[in-house]
Amino acid sequence: MPAYVVAPDGAGPWPTAVVLGELFGLTDVQRDAADRIAELGYVAVAPHLLHRRASGGSLSEDEEGRRTGLTLIGDLTRLELVSDVRDALEAAAKEPAADLSRAPVAVGMSFGGHVAVLAAALLELPACVAMYPGWLAGTEIAASRPQPTGSLPLAGRILFLAGEADQMVPPSDLDALRRWHPDADIVTYPDTGHRFCSINRLGYDPANAADAWQRIARFLT
Repeated sequence: MPAYVVAPDGAGPWPTAVVLGELFGLTDVQRDAADRIAELGYVAVAPHLLHRRASGGSLSEDEEGRRTGLTLIGDLTRLELVSDVRDALEAAAKEPAADLSRAPVAVGMSFGGHVAVLAAALLELPACVAMYPGWLAGTEIAASRPQPTGSLPLAGRILFLAGEADQMVPPSDLDALRRWHPDADIVTYPDTGHRFCSINRLGYDPANAADAWQRIARFLT
């Protein structure tokens, strides 16, 4: 499984974090997010979640790549995804600067946000950040079955960040998340769509992205 690993400056030791990307695979958007998490004081590992179905690398970030990505993620199972997250975290734990005394955390964007919630629930992680996570309230993709991923009990804290104009995260999904996780920190941005933290991509909103990363920093530190 290809992965990008980055550690903070200094000897550490530092806790570990898995940073999970969008349905296009391991792109510079995911690497940028890993760099930001490393700046917050984590050994960050960003795995290529599509490697079981697209071993050749990331997909093109256009409509054709999106259609392909939707097909691929629709088939990835919970067992496969959680196994890959666990393996990625075990690899990060072998880094010389890793602090093995502290439990890891998960951060994800879009499809990766869904996987972050799934991993937080099944691996009992103490904290999870999900940026505009899709498919949490339904059972459309294999990873959301048999019960919606968003309904799984969480052992730790969670931060949801979503745009109010995001069709991938409709208000009904957020209402369901509020029912399932009344203690969750759910932040929404008016007149904002999908991928608002995906730097230099369509939908990127610098102001809201800056606010989101400030919230993430407070949440994780």
